[in-house]
Amino acid sequence: MYSEAYSTLKKGNFDFFDIYHEKTGKRHISFKEKDVENIDIGSDGGVGVRGVNGRSTHYIYSQNHSPKEVKQMALSICKQNKISHSKLIYTVKKDFSTSFLSLEDIIGKTKRAMDIAYKISPCITQVKCDYGDVEKQIEIVKSSGKVVKEKLTYATFIIEVIARKDENIQSYRNVISTMAGKKLFEQYNIEELSLKTAQMALKLLSAPPAPRGRMPVVLASQAGGTMTHEAVGHGLEGDLIYEHLSVYSGKIGKKVASTLITLVDDATLPQARGSYLFDDEGTDGQRTTLIEKGILKNYMTDLMYASLLNVNLSGNGRRQSFRFPPIPRMSNTFILPGKDDPQNIIKSVTNGILVNKMGGGQVNPVTGDFVFEIKEGYKIENGEVGELIRGATIAGNGPQVLNEIDMVGSDLGMEVGTCGKGGQLVPVSDGEPTLRIPSLLIGGS
Repeated sequence: MYSEAYSTLKKGNFDFFDIYHEKTGKRHISFKEKDVENIDIGSDGGVGVRGVNGRSTHYIYSQNHSPKEVKQMALSICKQNKISHSKLIYTVKKDFSTSFLSLEDIIGKTKRAMDIAYKISPCITQVKCDYGDVEKQIEIVKSSGKVVKEKLTYATFIIEVIARKDENIQSYRNVISTMAGKKLFEQYNIEELSLKTAQMALKLLSAPPAPRGRMPVVLASQAGGTMTHEAVGHGLEGDLIYEHLSVYSGKIGKKVASTLITLVDDATLPQARGSYLFDDEGTDGQRTTLIEKGILKNYMTDLMYASLLNVNLSGNGRRQSFRFPPIPRMSNTFILPGKDDPQNIIKSVTNGILVNKMGGGQVNPVTGDFVFEIKEGYKIENGEVGELIRGATIAGNGPQVLNEIDMVGSDLGMEVGTCGKGGQLVPVSDGEPTLRIPSLLIGGS
């Protein structure tokens, strides 16, 4: 369809180029105070044309994806030396053809789940839910002449319950997601999810403040991969490596973690939120071993940074939409299971903290220093899981923690998310087995 644009770009003397065509339909429904707050149904689509020379990216995009328009875009970037953007108008359509659940089913199931949470206790003051699904069709024309196509579907459900007793206010949040949207409410029981979320918010009302000081920390597999993603994963993305904005720059072949740690990024996992057949440059999705038994083996790269760094191309060039050029991003990033029984890991701790769910936090990729919130944590006393605590944070240094991990569980837990970087959001998942860290700084209320 874009043969003339392709021929034009061939004459542009670029190291490589691509034409990225996308059609997207999406729905978002928000619920508050036992009812629907907002319904947003829309479609979007367009084309992005990119030419790359060394570190210079020439990029232009438009919602007009006719062959004539795309040829003009190709001519434009062949003449320009900077990124160019077109003015766009977002178009909302009422028709949304997809295989997802009907709006009536989504609204009915969600209202019933919210009612369950409200009926548990008068201390439950608010229940908020969000449902969203996306159907995206992608076609990429590569500079090699190869054309690749893929259809991606995502569905996500978020529930947050807020409980209050006098001046004490606590909240708890759960997220579920799947690549096969119509199966989201078949795969997960959202009434059960609502009940568990509300019960945890209530428990936090009576939980004592977290202790303070340095102590052993056990990260349970169900805690998800926040530590993996934030404290380690971003530091292994090729652009940060090239710009020397990562503590892992120049360390291929060197020991960066405990010999118990093997870290992979895998875009080929079936039904995982961060999976794809090919990335947003048309490179096949791959499983990349980043750290193997403590040794740094690879970085996550797109075409540009694989060339600039002279390292393997890993198929991690991703973009939010046709409005953005791709940059190196994670897909599904996780630490492989080890040999330790998760229960034995807990039993090995005399006085410490068990983290069952992580919250938000901050990371400095240059130094690796981090601070994370603990949303669900428990005391460990004499090898037994004790009382729930609230208001806890953990602070440390990513590379140091990786080197100090001394027990790795035989289990594995994965968590879904949406990763933000460079003003772009992409779907990801991350995970880890149960891990023991001998000493971390715990902050409390």
